[in-house]
Amino acid sequence: MVAGSTWPADETVVLNAFGRLHQDRPTARLVLVPHEPTSDHLDQVERTARNAGLPPPVRLSAAERPSTLLLVDRVGVLAALYGAGTMAFVGGGLGRTGLHSVLEPAAWALPVAFGPHWQKSRDAALLLETGAAIALPCDRRGASARALQEQWESWIVDQGARNAQGKRGRIVVEQGLGASERSAEMLAQLISARRPRR
Repeated sequence: MVAGSTWPADETVVLNAFGRLHQDRPTARLVLVPHEPTSDHLDQVERTARNAGLPPPVRLSAAERPSTLLLVDRVGVLAALYGAGTMAFVGGGLGRTGLHSVLEPAAWALPVAFGPHWQKSRDAALLLETGAAIALPCDRRGASARALQEQWESWIVDQGARNAQGKRGRIVVEQGLGASERSAEMLAQLISARRPRR
């Protein structure tokens, strides 16, 4: 699992969900990519992981082999890391920071999960409409962590459904290709058009 662009509210849910999943599936692995990998933030993630009953995270800069919990301590690698995953969680939807790019993991044909505050993201709406993503419930009494753990479990058990969801997300991405060119053409036409008389 790859959890990208996470904030503390996301990390609490993700690490609690992964802690539960890891009890039944000790070979499961999580790559956690905080939005701001400052030293203080990374230390906080390590404490949250410990409180969730997880083994200590291994920081990417010190990793020598695969680990149960890989904590990414640099920027600029998330898009590539999604390519190594089989399912994704995108941060920003559990707090008020705003949901980050859901299209990055969808471009890799990964099914996507995110928090309940996604309504300002057109891309999240498109993924939900096509069944390529799931939105977690509000985190009352651990509901988000339970829902995420159950979804991860479902995706692990049913590879066919997981792959189908991922493919639907990839189609959403492909349908949006060329949007910049279409927008530029439309603007050029509007700018060059004669002004209507009043």
